[in-house]
Amino acid sequence: MFEQLKNLAGREYYLISSLLLFMVFFIIVGIYLIKLSKNHISNMSELPLKD
Repeated sequence: MFEQLKNLAGREYYLISSLLLFMVFFIIVGIYLIKLSKNHISNMSELPLKD
């Protein structure tokens, strides 16, 4: 595995772009969850119990 990592000349952009995509996705999801209304979260958490 380390031999393959040593031979990444010119291909390190794939590693950087995948890391950035991963971070951006989870930052967006985190912001969405913070901005989500507490009333909506409460309603969704009680759905399985209302049946």
